[in-house]
Amino acid sequence: MIKVKSVLQQLIEERKKNAVLSVRIEKLMSDVDYVAMMCDISLEEEEDE
Repeated sequence: MIKVKSVLQQLIEERKKNAVLSVRIEKLMSDVDYVAMMCDISLEEEEDE
C-alpha cells in the first residue's frame, strides 16, 4: 500500500533530517580542526560577510 504524506509532514521530516545533518557537519568540522591542531597545520578560515 502506498503511503501519502502531506506537505506539512514532509516539511517536519525534512527539518528533522536537516537538524541531524547540521549536527554531523558541526562535529566533523570540529574533528578536522582538532586533527589540524594536533598536526600543527594551519587551515584557511572562511570570512563571514
